[in-house]
Formats: sequence, structure tokens, C-alpha cells
Amino acid sequence: MLTRYKYADHGMGFVVCKEGEKPQWINLEDPCQEELDEIHSELGVPMLFLTDPLDPKERPRLDQEEGCDLMIISVPYLNDKERDVDFDVTPLGFILCGEVMISVCSEVGLIGDLLSRAHKKPKPVTAKKTIIKILIESAIDFINHLELMERLTDSLEFSLSKSQQNKEILTLLTIEKALIVYTVALKSTRGIVAKVVENKTFFQSQEELDLVDLALTENQQAIYMADIFGQIIGSVGDAFGNIISNNLNKVMKFLTGVTIILMLPTLVVGAYGMNVALPLAEHGTAFWLIAIICAVLSGVVWLYFLRKRWI
Repeated sequence: MLTRYKYADHGMGFVVCKEGEKPQWINLEDPCQEELDEIHSELGVPMLFLTDPLDPKERPRLDQEEGCDLMIISVPYLNDKERDVDFDVTPLGFILCGEVMISVCSEVGLIGDLLSRAHKKPKPVTAKKTIIKILIESAIDFINHLELMERLTDSLEFSLSKSQQNKEILTLLTIEKALIVYTVALKSTRGIVAKVVENKTFFQSQEELDLVDLALTENQQAIYMADIFGQIIGSVGDAFGNIISNNLNKVMKFLTGVTIILMLPTLVVGAYGMNVALPLAEHGTAFWLIAIICAVLSGVVWLYFLRKRWI
């Protein structure tokens, strides 16, 4: 999907360009090949600059070619197409080509949502300031997702203590995997933004640099939260493993105790099953006497195990 924007007068943010108007921002969301070819031929943007951000495995980086500057960052999103909880990141590319800024992303609606939030008061009046606001909103999304992970982990702690299923452990594994992806994405994006500031590729004015400092502050807060939560979820995972191991030990100890208790009657009855002369073999109540002996032996061992808290 290709959308062309221009900045409205009086700081009203972006509006869609009418036919024949020159755009200041071109937004590409999951574009088809025809749309990529159109922008390539119209602005002379290298085709790789347009296609690289569409690769889900693309990492944050900077590049410059044919008078165009490329910055790729990672932004978070929730994918609920296959599972209830699926945290992930996706590349988002910004291409500065003369006076036109181009945004490229494979996820439909992601850039539109970031743009709408970036243009809340105070509204940015340039494309570069809009990029900085998007960086801030992206860092806020990371923080919100980390808080959601924390709430899910809290609920898992409560349910795992009562459940013997693997669902909670698999959900915890999903969260831990997403946390690693988020931490790498945050630190990579921070390194790219810091490099942009150092090289003054996208941002030159002092006002823009001050806004970038705010974006880096939000990013650093998200990294701090991810690091702390990583330690917490590691401890929770170890605790879950200890709980499962302890529950298994309890079950095995109980079954071992029951096996020993049942072995005593089996031993007595097995002895009286031999074809040899045995005490009480000719007694009329031999069966009941043997049953009583078995019950007493089992009861004594059961009480002994209870006293030792072995079962």
C-alpha cells in the first residue's frame, strides 16, 4: 500500500496529497512490486533500500547510496494470528531522498498507527521530527509490551502452582524468547540512533538533537526494564523448574511408600502359597488370620511412614 503525505499549514500534521501535489512523506506498507518500481523510478531510490526493510530478518543499520540515506530500526508489534501471545519485532526503514522522506514496513497499519500517535500535541512540523517522535512512540511500545509480559508472568506463577500441564511452561518460554528479541532490538536501535546523531546523517539542528536525546532516554528506560525483567523471568524459570522437580519427588516418594506397603502382604501371601508345611495351614480360620497379619503389617508401616513424613 502506497500513501503520499504532505505537511498541512499551521502545524496540523500530515494530510494525504491530492493528485499533482508534491509529497513530503511517502509511506509504503507491505508494498507490491509495482509500487516499489514506481518509487524507484520516480525518486531514484536504490531498490535495495526499498526491499531490505521488508525482510523480517533485517537488523537495524545505516547505509548511504546514490544520494539517499537509509536508517532501519526495529519496532515491536503483537502478532495474534497463530497464538494467544506472540511478541515480535519487525524492521522499519526510513529513507531520506532529498526533501522527501520514505517509510517502509512489511506490517500493514503499523506505520499508520505510529504516525497518528507521533502527530499528537505537540505536532512535529518536519519529517525528521516525525521520525524522532516515532522513535519515542516505539520505545513506549516496548515498555508497554514489557509490562504486559510481566502481568502474564505473574498470572503464570499463580496457575503453575496448581497445574501439572505444560501450557504454562511453554508460555513462559515464549515470553523469555520474546524478551531476548526485544533486548537485542532495543540495543541495536539505540546503537543506530546514536550513530545517526554522531554522523549527523538525518538530524542536524539543535532542536532535533534535543528530541533525539529524549528518544534515547525512552529507549534506555526500555533497555533497563528489559534487563531487570530478564533477571526476574530467569529466576521465575528456575523456580518453576524447582517446583516441577519437587512435585515429581513427592509423587515418586508416595509411590515408593505405597509399593513398600503393598510388598509386605504380597510377601506373606506368597510364602503361604508354597507347597510345603506351614504354620496354621490346617487351621479353620487360617485365611482370616493371614489377612489380619497382612493388614497389621501394612498399617504399622503406613503409620511409620506418616510419622517420618515420607508419604
